[in-house]
Amino acid sequence: MSTEGAATLLISSGSHGGAIVVRAVGELDYDYAPTFRRELTQAWTSGTGESPTLVLDLTGLTFCDSTGLAELLWMLRRSQESGTRLVLAGVSRTLRHMLTTTGVLPYFTLSASVEEALQEG
Repeated sequence: MSTEGAATLLISSGSHGGAIVVRAVGELDYDYAPTFRRELTQAWTSGTGESPTLVLDLTGLTFCDSTGLAELLWMLRRSQESGTRLVLAGVSRTLRHMLTTTGVLPYFTLSASVEEALQEG
């Protein structure tokens, strides 16, 4: 089977100005939801004890299906349970539409960019 053009999801994280910033690049779908959860859990456990803010940079996200949406809702719930401020940065028009039509947009904090999210925090 050829992997040419195959979708991927890359996750990177780091500490910036007292917040944890996690960057997701690629497709957040059924195939990559386990990777997303594993990487986010690792970033979360390694830094949110000291950081009250987690910024998820979605600027590089090219696709998100219902499974990806479920993962974002998992993050939201986990942030609420731990008292961590969760900010979605760089949300695409398509993802914003999905959040709106499913009725969950009001539960998320959105910022145009990581820089804006860090300034607000």
